[in-house]
Amino acid sequence: MNPVSIRDLAKWYGEIAGLNKVSFELRPGITGLVGPNGAGKSTLMKILTGQLRPSYGEALIFGEDVWKIPSARRRLGYAPEGDSFYEDMSVLSFVRAMGRLCGLGGSADAFAHEALKKTGALEFASKRLKACSKGMRQRAKLAQALVHKPDILVLDEPLNGIDAGGRREMLRLFEELAASGATVIVSSHILEEIEAVTDQILFLAQGKVIASGPLAEVRGLLKDHPLKLLVTASDPRRLGARLIESGLVTGIVFQRRRGLEEEDLVLSVPQVESFYRALPGLVRELGVTVERLVPLDASAEAVFGYLVGDEMGGGA
Repeated sequence: MNPVSIRDLAKWYGEIAGLNKVSFELRPGITGLVGPNGAGKSTLMKILTGQLRPSYGEALIFGEDVWKIPSARRRLGYAPEGDSFYEDMSVLSFVRAMGRLCGLGGSADAFAHEALKKTGALEFASKRLKACSKGMRQRAKLAQALVHKPDILVLDEPLNGIDAGGRREMLRLFEELAASGATVIVSSHILEEIEAVTDQILFLAQGKVIASGPLAEVRGLLKDHPLKLLVTASDPRRLGARLIESGLVTGIVFQRRRGLEEEDLVLSVPQVESFYRALPGLVRELGVTVERLVPLDASAEAVFGYLVGDEMGGGA
């Protein structure tokens, strides 16, 4: 049984569809939730955490309807994007109180200390929340989501306000939680960092899941948008001519490096696997050295731009 099952989920606000017949299954691991404002991310997370009743369909946590069976929510931890603190409480008091609300009783203090240590918030545990910086508040929110050791974590923009070093710490924590068997759902606009740790990505637009799966797999489905590759080679003109002749690329742009006479190749590659298989043989045949090969538009952000363009019926 999968930890999360979303079946034909819909949510209407009058005549506006916040979600429109969304279905997917999540296994343990990290899933990135990607979409612009108004895509339905917040609505989906609020339904999944039992805060919002769906208009149609169901959200199941280990087979139990999260709206109809409130006890199912005990297996969830949630860190919202917005702040909802008792500002005069200390960080420790807040996380401990949330633990008690989760039914930890006399163990709440020990669990709170453990959660604060995991999130790097123990060093300012005695600080009042109203005196905490944005990054500190983010760590406190994450600690309260972790305090009862849930099986599923739903995190809405958890990296906002945290510096680069702190974000790396948080991403390592997400990986550790996933490795221990947790299901971690992360909504974030910092896509280049999230995609490095996600097992799969859900792309939402206009209340629908327009694609899901490993990023490379989703990118491979975009047949109308050849992958763009930047290539640095010892003889770019000769290599470019041979690639065009082979049919492995559909377009080439020669790009001069800033302040240098050398040129790079920017290739449009329709069949990426075929290209990678054939390239070593072509390079050996020509006696050319390839110094660099970099995908330019394989990131989650670029893929999402293509997907939204297709969904809207236009080009990216």
